[in-house]
Amino acid sequence: MGSIGFGEIALIAIVALLVFGPDRLPELSKKAGELMARAREATRSFTDAIDNEFDEGMSPIRSLKAEYEATKDELTSAAGTVLDLDTVMGPVDAAKPKVTDESSESKEEDVE
Repeated sequence: MGSIGFGEIALIAIVALLVFGPDRLPELSKKAGELMARAREATRSFTDAIDNEFDEGMSPIRSLKAEYEATKDELTSAAGTVLDLDTVMGPVDAAKPKVTDESSESKEEDVE
């Protein structure tokens, strides 16, 4: 469905002129314009009301999203800390066999 073109408007004007006559046509045109203005205002009011309701409904969702993002950032930061801990644990893990060997030697000396 497209918009009304010049040809359609001209046809409507000619039919209106024939049906209502030249005396009543200006009065009817004025009323039609007023009705169109009211319809536009009602549509705008309805659209604004829908937008406001939508925004009110989305408010809790937006706050949940913000909480989610904050939690995700915290977890990402904590994961970075854990990765740093792995870097520290590398030398500790490398030293374990040496400590275990020395501990075993110490126990053997205590047994003798």
